[in-house]
Amino acid sequence: MTAFFIWARRFAAYRALTELLARSPGARLFATALLPVAWILLANLAPLVQMLVISFYESYPLAEGTSAELTLRHYMAFIERPLYLSAFARSFIFATIVTALTLVVMFPVAYYIAKGAPRQRRVRLLLLVISPFWISEIIRSFAWMLMLSNRGAVNSFLSFIGYSGPPLDLLYNNVSLTIGVLYLTSLYMLLPLYSALEKIDDNLLEAAADLGATAPRRFMRIILPLARDGIVTGCTLTFLLIVGLYAMPLLLGGPSNTLFATIIGQVFGRAGDSWPLGSAFSIILIVAALAYVGIFMTIVQKRPRRQG
Repeated sequence: MTAFFIWARRFAAYRALTELLARSPGARLFATALLPVAWILLANLAPLVQMLVISFYESYPLAEGTSAELTLRHYMAFIERPLYLSAFARSFIFATIVTALTLVVMFPVAYYIAKGAPRQRRVRLLLLVISPFWISEIIRSFAWMLMLSNRGAVNSFLSFIGYSGPPLDLLYNNVSLTIGVLYLTSLYMLLPLYSALEKIDDNLLEAAADLGATAPRRFMRIILPLARDGIVTGCTLTFLLIVGLYAMPLLLGGPSNTLFATIIGQVFGRAGDSWPLGSAFSIILIVAALAYVGIFMTIVQKRPRRQG
């Protein structure tokens, strides 16, 4: 009998809830948005808020029975140390250059898959491009280290074709770091570009060609404006990924091209009380990167699409 009443109450509550959802659009919206909003707040924002709070602590973790002392000295350390400022500026310059290179390299690839390849082969080509990304970043970094080393595939090929000089210095410098990061981030540029280019109506290109528009003119007047959203999305994703990279710059870069995210990792890894300093540097990097991307998106999206 007790089980029956429990079941009846549960059934009544369920029926009342379904009736409320049926009558109220606001209740339906709340029920639909509850899980994703909770995920954003708990999984994405909560750790960043905790990091922001820790960045103002004099020390962390707090000793038992002590209260937090607030300070700005961890943020001031960023300004006072030229090492941190140079690594920070280097990160943004490097990320901007490699993002532009990735766009130049991946745009023809995305265009061929979206417009040049037969429709029945496009999925297979996408899978072929995506398949290397099923392997971890660490393994791919070591693969490029083997490729670019003094006795690696690149220098061995140069020797095979007749090059008799000393091996090219391709590792632990900007060359290896640029190649590795471009390879790592290419997928994040390719997919938004492919999505934007695939949506362009082929009839527009055919009509422009019939009216005498040359290939460069069709590219500048039709393809590029219509693919702008994909370009903005791809550049945004790629830049944010590059500016926060840690493992690949650590493996492929040298001491003269250390990026700011690597320094943050080193700060967190120090023995002793280093969490507030690492948290402060992390907040600086996040805010600066989002502001940089926001300015870029504002400038690009305000430019009117070219017509005719």
